[in-house]
Amino acid sequence: KLVNQPPFNTDSANLLTDGTVLVHQYNSPAWWRLTPDISGSYLNGTWTQVASMAADYAPLYFANAVLPDGRLLIEGGEYNFLSAVWTNKGAIYDPVANTWTTVLPPTGWANIGDSPAIVQPDGVFMMGQGGIATKKQALFNASTLTWTNLPGTGKSDTFSEEGFGLLPDGRIMVVDTQTLPNSELYNPATQIWSSAGSTGVVLADAGSLEIGPQIQLTNGNLLAIGGTPHNAIFNPTTNTWAATADSPGGNDLADGPCSVLPDGNVIIYASP
Repeated sequence: KLVNQPPFNTDSANLLTDGTVLVHQYNSPAWWRLTPDISGSYLNGTWTQVASMAADYAPLYFANAVLPDGRLLIEGGEYNFLSAVWTNKGAIYDPVANTWTTVLPPTGWANIGDSPAIVQPDGVFMMGQGGIATKKQALFNASTLTWTNLPGTGKSDTFSEEGFGLLPDGRIMVVDTQTLPNSELYNPATQIWSSAGSTGVVLADAGSLEIGPQIQLTNGNLLAIGGTPHNAIFNPTTNTWAATADSPGGNDLADGPCSVLPDGNVIIYASP
C-alpha cells in the first residue's frame, strides 16, 4: 500500500511524461497528481489536487491517453455523473499550465461513450465510436483540437465494448465483441481493417459484450485478456493466436485494467 493513501475514490490513471501519475476522481470533474519522492518512490509519493474539468463533465468509462507532447486527452464516457448518456464531451489537460480545455466531438458524433482509443505510432490519437451501432473512427489533430472522420473501412462489427492494442510494427489489434471469436487488424497507413483470424478461445462475454484489455508484452507479442476467464496471445511475426492460461479462480477481466510491470510480468485486476 502507498504510505500516503489517496484522499478520494480513484478512477482512471495515466502516467505523465514527467513521471507523475494523474488520477481521475470517481464521479466528478476532479483530478489528482501522485508525485514520487526525491528517490523516485511512488510508495512514498504525495497527492496534490490539480485543476478540474468543466463542472458539467464527470465521466465514467471513457477514452483517455497521454499524447506525445505530454498533454492528456479525455473523450466521452458511458456515464456522466452516473447517468448513462454515452456523452460526447471531451477535454485536454496541459500539465505545465495546469489547465483543462474543452474539446468538441467529431462532426456528427452525438455519442462517444466508452469508445476505444489509442495513440498511433505517428503520435496521432485514433478513436472508434463505441456504445452504439457504428463503425465510425476519427483522428485527433492535437494542434487545432479538431477531428477528421474515417468510415471504418473493412471493419467487421461495431466498436461497442472493444479495445485497441498496439503491435510493434504499428498495426492495431481489436478483438471483436460481436463477431466471435474473430479478431481484426487496422493499418494506420491504409486506414483499412482486415481479419486477424480466430482468437482460438472466446474472449468477449456473449451477453454483455464486455472484454478485457490488450497489452503488448516485452517480447512484442500481444496479450488479450478476456471478459470470460479465457486469455490468448497474438504473435505478430507469424500472425497467429494461441490460447494461454485462464485467469485464476474462474474470474474474468470484463471492463478491467492491466499493466506491464518493470520485470515484464503483467498485473491484472480480476473479479467474479
